[in-house]
Order: sequence, then structure tokens, then C-alpha cells
Amino acid sequence: MGFEPVDDLGFVAVAAEILAGRAAMSADDPEPQIAATALLGLWRIQFQGLSKYLDGIRTPAQVHQAVTADVHRVAQLIGAGLSSFAAFMPGPQTPGTGGW
Repeated sequence: MGFEPVDDLGFVAVAAEILAGRAAMSADDPEPQIAATALLGLWRIQFQGLSKYLDGIRTPAQVHQAVTADVHRVAQLIGAGLSSFAAFMPGPQTPGTGGW
């Protein structure tokens, strides 16, 4: 069973539109495009982790813990890049005030 690229389903375009709206940018700009692609790529990491860790040796709790750890590691990497993307947003941005 192969993994279908997220963009084939149109999710990247929808996510880019939402992210661009928050940053007062066009959805066609490269920043919202790559941010949307990276965020939706977390699904791929989750599915790869499930495939990797569902080996019949680990318990469901161990599988959950391992997959979650993989996703969190990648999310931290993406978060570092997205925090710089906030510089493109108009006005001051603070967590919990309608920003990212």
C-alpha cells in the first residue's frame, strides 16, 4: 500500500489559503505553500511511524509512544521555521491572540 501525496487531495491548497489569509499574503506565495506542505507532511510521518512500529513486538501503548515521539520531533523542526514565518504577518503577534 503506497502513500498518496497530500497535495493530490487538494489539502495543501486549502491549508495554504488559510495560512496566507492569516499572514495577509497570497496563497500562491512560496511561504504559505511550503508552510502548508510541511504541516500536512506530519501525516506522512505519522503513517510511516505506524508502518515502522506496528511490528507485532510492541504493545499498542509502545507504538503510540514511538509514533508520537517521531511526530513531535518533526513538528519541533517545522515549528522553528514557522516561527520565522510569523515575521511576515502584519502587526504584533503573540501566542493565543489569533496568530498561528
